[in-house]
Amino acid sequence: MPLTRTTFALLLGCLLPIQPQAAEPIELEWCLDDFPNRHHYPEQGAPYGPTVDFMQELARRAGVQLRFSPNTPFARCLRMMEQGKTDVMTSLNASPEREQYMHLLPYDHARPEVVLLRQDSTDIWSVAELSHLNLMVIRGYTYNADVLNSVARHQPTIEVDSLEAGLNMLLLNRADALLAPVQSSRNRIQSNPRYHGQFKTASFSFQLSEPRFVHLGLSKASPNADAKARLTEAIETMVADDLVHRYFHALPASPSTP
Repeated sequence: MPLTRTTFALLLGCLLPIQPQAAEPIELEWCLDDFPNRHHYPEQGAPYGPTVDFMQELARRAGVQLRFSPNTPFARCLRMMEQGKTDVMTSLNASPEREQYMHLLPYDHARPEVVLLRQDSTDIWSVAELSHLNLMVIRGYTYNADVLNSVARHQPTIEVDSLEAGLNMLLLNRADALLAPVQSSRNRIQSNPRYHGQFKTASFSFQLSEPRFVHLGLSKASPNADAKARLTEAIETMVADDLVHRYFHALPASPSTP
């Protein structure tokens, strides 16, 4: 039976190798808020700042696409990570609770929290001196365990709802000191004229028993949770190339910071 042109075309198609379809590129949503001096989120336009530069380079090296979430409060981002409704967050401290629902990938060394005092207060030089002060801690903030253990041995603390509430109470002389994250407190003080020149950092500093890190969080409930390996490898190459230092530590200092 002679082959028709149609039959020949069908046979030829069966013999030719099947071309694999290109895999869909992985797109990760970064849940973020406005964090001055790290990632600004203006009302109009895209986020910008050192963390944005870091994340864009990380995405390039990991071979993924990065999408910004709307400007989203930090606590809501954490809930969305737990529910798998967003993919990644940055600038995270580790905690057992967070490790339950996200992969925590270290990318930078973290600094211990600091004790903020009013400018006219007597300086403190040891943790023992905290026992004479009404010390505030921020409810919901993940402090280093060594820091909390040092404080707990000397006195009870006063919980405040937010960093802003703690700074306001300190300003109004309703407490003596605030245990605060370095960068966040610096940003708040710089952005509010009421706080300029009102606070100082205690000379005392906490000693940590082991290094502490800042992490990138990847939601374990994300459909893209298997991007962990490529993100980890990309972070390692950026650390090796000294890019983390360039993005986050080679910044001009401000004389008005605490």
